[in-house]
Amino acid sequence: MRRWWRSASIATRVFVQTAAMLVVAAIGAFALLALDAQQAQEREAAVASRELAQAMAATPTIQQATAAAAARYDGDRAAAVEGATDAMQAYVEAVRAATRLDFVTVMHPDGTRYTHPDPDEIGRTFLGTTAPALAGETFTEVFEGTLGPSVRAVTPVTVDGRIVALVAAGVTIERVGGLVVERLLVVGALLVAALVVSAFGAWLLARRLDRATGGRRPEELARLFAAHEAALHSVDDGLVLVEDGDVVLANDRARALLGIEAERLPLPADAPLPREVRRVLDGEGQVRVQGRWLVVERHQAGTGTATGTTTLTIRDRTELQRMTGELDAVRTLAAALRAQTHEFGNRMHTVATLIELDQPQQALEVATAGRDLGQRLADRVVGDDEEPVIAALLLGKAAEAHERGVEMHVETHLEPGTHGIDPVDFVTVLGNLVDNAIDAAAERANAALATGGDAAAWVEVYLDEHDGHIVLQVSDSGAGVPAEQRDAAFGAGWSTKPAGPHGRGFGLSIVRETVERLGGSVELGQAERGGGAAVTVQLPKPGGAS
Repeated sequence: MRRWWRSASIATRVFVQTAAMLVVAAIGAFALLALDAQQAQEREAAVASRELAQAMAATPTIQQATAAAAARYDGDRAAAVEGATDAMQAYVEAVRAATRLDFVTVMHPDGTRYTHPDPDEIGRTFLGTTAPALAGETFTEVFEGTLGPSVRAVTPVTVDGRIVALVAAGVTIERVGGLVVERLLVVGALLVAALVVSAFGAWLLARRLDRATGGRRPEELARLFAAHEAALHSVDDGLVLVEDGDVVLANDRARALLGIEAERLPLPADAPLPREVRRVLDGEGQVRVQGRWLVVERHQAGTGTATGTTTLTIRDRTELQRMTGELDAVRTLAAALRAQTHEFGNRMHTVATLIELDQPQQALEVATAGRDLGQRLADRVVGDDEEPVIAALLLGKAAEAHERGVEMHVETHLEPGTHGIDPVDFVTVLGNLVDNAIDAAAERANAALATGGDAAAWVEVYLDEHDGHIVLQVSDSGAGVPAEQRDAAFGAGWSTKPAGPHGRGFGLSIVRETVERLGGSVELGQAERGGGAAVTVQLPKPGGAS
């Protein structure tokens, strides 16, 4: 039995235990009901006996017969008893039969019976208590008489203020028990029906539980739960379970990434959470939370689970984002160096040929063409020991723009090392804006050339400081962005250009995320000349940098 119990599934154990509890509860309820029914029946019998005894004591027939017998009793006891029996026996037995009592006895005050259901008991002494009745009281008791244990009531018969007889009426305990059994049969049938219905409900519950647990034993589920807890809290990714908008589960990593360690689960859908945390719970993609870049993936519940259940996987990509920004800067610088090498190689060949052709003036012009911008940017690279990456970015973008036929103008009023912004963030903002501007200018110029027209392609970069903010403005000669689409242009995936192998439309989205994280603002408008786009970014100088 013990081996079977250990191998039984949760559903089987629940069914057996529930059925056992139901049986025990039914037996206990039946026993309590039986006891209550017994006591109630005895109370009813006592009340009926008391009422009948009092009614009999008040009838004229009983009073006249007992008064006459009392007057003759001392002189001729036998005649008095016989006369009283003849006067009352038939009447009393008729009343007893009509009321379904087991006995009604009229007796002399000394206990000698005048009437009795068994004629042989007439003239004999009444078995029971009479003292309270002789004192003028009506009382009830349980006493074992000639008919067995009975519930009886005894009351005095008073004539002219004198007790001339006593009346006893009662029901045997056997009769009371029979009435109780009749009631208990009905109660028992109802309990059995309730037990059958409850057992069927327990069986249905066990079936559902069996499907939910896969027929596993409690020990198996305990091991699965322990493994689940260990895996849930040891993984490096954040895991969040959302049911109908409520956060019902979140592992330690998710709580740390979202900054909700102090919150108690479940979190209702209307819980006051920071805006960026709410964006994580309601969306997907890349979101900035507490200075960290988080990538959110949503997985809707599958078959067999609640339709409103969603699992969120949250991955921290902050370091990867930083490394990507630095890698982009290095790639930009490498591309610039390659472009400069190619350009300078061609220029040196041209200069050498012009010298051989004895054209020194033209050779000098070719050698010094574009010197101002290159020298100015080179000076920034060499002179800025704190932030060479930013200057290198501008140098590389200028070379890339030149290679694509776009004229790039840079005007900066910032002194090296004065803005205090993280170079990687600066490169992220400025690099994406310049890339978009070069693409737009080159695309419009190429489109004009394809139709036989001519269009100047240019990009202007303006860097300055104003009222405690760093101002970045990038303008281009491209087609621009219509006013009704400027708000949507900052959304992830939006672009006016066809998607490439790695997708498009994330440049302005990343710029906005970075600018908002730094506490700045970004505005998309129209360039003052040419009708292209102009993006203006204002970044507060952190820590009072000067």
